[in-house]
Amino acid sequence: MQRPGAPGVWMEIAIDRGGAEVRASARGSRGEQVAPHPLGPELGVEQLGSFSAAAREAAARGRPLGAQVEMARALHRAVLRDGIDDLRARLGEAAGGPLLVRLMIHDAGLQEAPWEALAAPGEAMRFWGTSPDLLPVRGVMTAEPWQPREVRGAVRVLAIAPFGGAALARLKEALADAIGAGEVEWLAPIEGPAARLPWMFDRLRCEPIPHVLHVLGHGGVQDGVPVLRLADADGDERWLPVELLGQQLAAGFRSFLRLVVLEACEGARPSAFASAAELLARAGADAAVAHLWPVQADVARAFSAQLYRALAGAGLGKGDVARAVNEGRRAILAEFEGSAEAFSPVVYLRGPDGVLFDFKGRKVAPPMTPAAVSDAARAIDPGLARVASRPFSLLLGDRWKAERAALDGFRDKLRTELAKGPEPMPPGLPMSALAQRYALRRGADKLGAEFQRAFRVGAEAPPVIQALARALGPGVHATLLRSPLLEIALAEQQPERTIHVIQPDEESTLVLRRASGGDWEALEAPPASVDLERDIVLLRLYRGYTPEQIFTRPLLTEDDYLLGFRELESALPRDLADEILSTLNSRPALIAGMSLTTWHHRMLLHRLFGRRPVPRGSLALIEPDDAERELWERGVSLPGRAGVGVVAASGEDVVDWLGALVEAGRDSR
Repeated sequence: MQRPGAPGVWMEIAIDRGGAEVRASARGSRGEQVAPHPLGPELGVEQLGSFSAAAREAAARGRPLGAQVEMARALHRAVLRDGIDDLRARLGEAAGGPLLVRLMIHDAGLQEAPWEALAAPGEAMRFWGTSPDLLPVRGVMTAEPWQPREVRGAVRVLAIAPFGGAALARLKEALADAIGAGEVEWLAPIEGPAARLPWMFDRLRCEPIPHVLHVLGHGGVQDGVPVLRLADADGDERWLPVELLGQQLAAGFRSFLRLVVLEACEGARPSAFASAAELLARAGADAAVAHLWPVQADVARAFSAQLYRALAGAGLGKGDVARAVNEGRRAILAEFEGSAEAFSPVVYLRGPDGVLFDFKGRKVAPPMTPAAVSDAARAIDPGLARVASRPFSLLLGDRWKAERAALDGFRDKLRTELAKGPEPMPPGLPMSALAQRYALRRGADKLGAEFQRAFRVGAEAPPVIQALARALGPGVHATLLRSPLLEIALAEQQPERTIHVIQPDEESTLVLRRASGGDWEALEAPPASVDLERDIVLLRLYRGYTPEQIFTRPLLTEDDYLLGFRELESALPRDLADEILSTLNSRPALIAGMSLTTWHHRMLLHRLFGRRPVPRGSLALIEPDDAERELWERGVSLPGRAGVGVVAASGEDVVDWLGALVEAGRDSR
């Protein structure tokens, strides 16, 4: 339950500069005035620039502010002294709830500072931008009128995604619960070629008019003018001045549209005139939310989910964007170990109140859709149903019973051959250690020959892999199998789907593509990007036989796993690598056939996810006799030390469950 504040009570703090000196002054909603005072020589323009750079660097690394918290506390004390804190206390008492604090900052350099990160002394995480008592916003000077919009049903959201793909899918996933509850109506997005002129402007003139416009893509500054990138045309980049977008939207602002969200890497970076967000607020939007710095995909998703939950939830009487942004920042701090990315989101507000929507008399109901799950599917494990009923990423390991016979035969062969040597063989050596010893004594070529004898080409995929292949949707998946069982099953089960197989080798990257209904073809180079809303990317991370049954040297030895694994960032074009990693970090993972007691499996997970936890909602699928349930649930060796859910089931059960879900999905379309 949100705590209401008295309407019309607010505080305004002006931050300006005179040469290298930074000054603060204030006024209140009841006519109070506090004269300007300098922040002090130790808190001048140069020091603020260093603070901004350090905070941005911490955010880029996903780390807390660290030592910069002391600077944030010093700024808090300096800004609020000389009567401003007294005024804040009086207005806070009059508000009877969180006090809206409008930061009026006109200097472009000062706008780059994360003022929302100012922190109260003596408390570990009492930042302005996450405070339950303060609602900091960036004020905009405009003569345009302001009033909240009465909303009787769902809040309509229109996404503009010039490059479609993963970013658009992530946003829809973030809003899935709100859409399902009827709190948000997801309008058909403007994506791909439709995000070009004049088609985009044509759509913006048409009904239904959204309440929220969410722009996904790239922003920047050209010749001092904020611009947003549209869909490319004829191979050339197309950029739109934000001021023109604001003019086009002006009619919508006066009727329904209240909020613009810029999820763009440079969307809130100030230019010589104003940031893109400030320009849109000047044009008449009640509020514009953007980011000071780029943030990771999973952070953006978490922020969006909390923003819309706090802005459009069914239990709210009003939709307050200032409160919602504070809630979003708190979610980032809580979910990402205090990461400074929490201070990247900023909100520009045109009016004296953060309330954008009046929900008095509102009624929401889930959208009318066919039943999504059949009676057979309802019987499946609920954890697997949650993962498989939404976009997810499959991480398929090499520890399936179906693969065990070949692995055991390969292991026995290596042990027998090594036992003929002069040194005794220690019992219980893992496969990687056996392969390492064999390669050192007999050579890598002979190890490869033994592998080819153990893993014959042409083997049929077991039923559980065929079932997984039927259930996989567009996006990014990974296989550690050294036989192309999943690739071939995908081609058989989804012949209409375009499949990209990417296998990073030590010095090059093998890319195979199978277009709808076609044959496998080797590409000369990785594509610049892939449409992850329609196509499947399958990462072959342990190499081995390709879908064309061509042998490539697999990862087998300890040295292979340590030295032969090539990071995606160096193996692929930057945009494609970012898109793949962003998708992996934002969608729940279905982890099957992997073991936390296998060291190279743990290493692989850390290489894919880094220091961040495996995405929320991920699930480990283990066999009934597997003793690792507690290891997965505790997550001690997982990235971020966060556990995942576990389903223990036989291959036969998994086949039945996935089959029921696939059929249910077909019935609901």
